[in-house]
Amino acid sequence: MKKNLLIVMIFIGNLVNAQDLHLTQFYMSPLTLNPALTGVFNGNYRFTGNYRNQWSSVIANPYETVAGAIEFSGKSGDFNRIGAGLHILSDQAGTSQLTTNIFAGSVSYNFALSRNMDYFISTGLNVAYTQKSINPFYLTFGSQYGDSGYDPNNASNETISTNNYSYADASLGFLWYHINGKRHNQFLGVSMWHVNRPNLAFIDNDLDKLYTKIVGHAGIGFPISGKADMTPYLLAMKQGPHTELEVGTLFKFILEERKGQILGGTNFYIGPFYRIVGNQDVFIFSDALILATKLDVGGFTFGMSYDINVSGLVPASASRGGPELAIQYTGAFKHQNSKTFCPRF
Repeated sequence: MKKNLLIVMIFIGNLVNAQDLHLTQFYMSPLTLNPALTGVFNGNYRFTGNYRNQWSSVIANPYETVAGAIEFSGKSGDFNRIGAGLHILSDQAGTSQLTTNIFAGSVSYNFALSRNMDYFISTGLNVAYTQKSINPFYLTFGSQYGDSGYDPNNASNETISTNNYSYADASLGFLWYHINGKRHNQFLGVSMWHVNRPNLAFIDNDLDKLYTKIVGHAGIGFPISGKADMTPYLLAMKQGPHTELEVGTLFKFILEERKGQILGGTNFYIGPFYRIVGNQDVFIFSDALILATKLDVGGFTFGMSYDINVSGLVPASASRGGPELAIQYTGAFKHQNSKTFCPRF
């Protein structure tokens, strides 16, 4: 048991060191993936909710993430569109009760590259205000461990000047996509997060700047039969010494199609994803095998995924990673529905 606990502490410590929170269903959280995705959807408004629970199988205080967003999309001239969105995220991590609350706003401008409305580029800006807090009572330090183990009466030799702080930062994004009918599309996006690199340190005179994160994502959607489509996805992230790559495919089965309408219909999606990660200690290693599903019903989309842990945590986790749930609702104002078939990114 002690060996398993040590493994958990080492791996989870590496995962959270100056890294962003992440969601397995990145395609169901557009405002945390790329600011250029803001407002890029079929319709005029969209609501998104996300929930993630991680490591409940190995620690008493699992990592929990709850997020919500609202977006609006409207015309700008005859061919272009403008988007705006608000996003809130709350996360609590581990024994120290490290809590992160993020309040963000983003805007985008979507340019049509031709009058045929088939090639587009979008640029986006995100500005966020983040609050972080910890409970120092549950923290332990190396100086408190001796030959007989941990002794809470030993001095920590650390000065925690505050148990909470806040900062503001900015992020940028770019997106290119091509549409060739309702069932053919390709997309490629790049985003840069935390360009101003805020300081994350709780301890006096300490400097722990948040690494700038570079994100690349791509996909291609195409039919494989009369009632089935396939969309392979690629997500790559680099943040300081940390690297993450997630690849996978969603198979879409068209259960009910509403001819001539962009919104509505019933579709079921299912597919596997695989995530590999790396850091300064290990160049690359497997992290999780993921099974993901989605269901479109009218304007609603419901998403569910489960991470099957395949990393060095397996002895402690028994391969149990964590579930994730997502929900979206997309709607259109009367007589304002977009005539462009935007892909689901």
